[in-house]
Amino acid sequence: MANCFGAVVDNYKLDEMARYVGKAKSQEDRAREAVNLVNEDSKNDKASKYVQGVKDWYGNGVSTLCLIYNATGSTLRYVADKDWYGFICRTPYPTEIGNGQWAAFLHVHNTGAASGSEAAVVYRGTNGNGEERDLLLGWSTPWGPWYSNKAYCKIGGVDSFQSQWDQLYSKINNADYNWKDSGDGFEVNASTATGGDPIFSATIKIPFSP
Repeated sequence: MANCFGAVVDNYKLDEMARYVGKAKSQEDRAREAVNLVNEDSKNDKASKYVQGVKDWYGNGVSTLCLIYNATGSTLRYVADKDWYGFICRTPYPTEIGNGQWAAFLHVHNTGAASGSEAAVVYRGTNGNGEERDLLLGWSTPWGPWYSNKAYCKIGGVDSFQSQWDQLYSKINNADYNWKDSGDGFEVNASTATGGDPIFSATIKIPFSP
């Protein structure tokens, strides 16, 4: 995808590392090295510059500059999204995010409306036991100075979120600048910042040994 950045950290990538040459590789190994290589070849900066470029193209107005990093050891696949206020701008949510890749996209407020950017996206991942789970990332960047920005994340069962949009809307609005969730073999962290065009950043990973 055009809005994913960095080489996929797969078994071929691990074969370039002395620690793994001639050895069996696991999902945990791929997740570990994805975390170690989070800034490889400045891929994090490239993702940030890309979404800032989309913001510059878009112009003024409330927006959320979104970055997602995959350190699960396997591919994340898009499942669903929900807009409460605003819409995805210019480039869509990536259909797949490879292990060790940053995804970048811009969510903006409705044109001409005194409203903010509030939405959620769901990706499906596989934990270290081979079990699929859905991973929700949500953000709120309200219009005006009366409300604070929010970041939210949650781990759930396959297709569990699509029937919960009303509850999730409330949970996002009652979240904070930083949020985390863990369980079912995943760890998810999400954060946002102040202002009318913050960076929302999330990392999805599985546990691994040193």
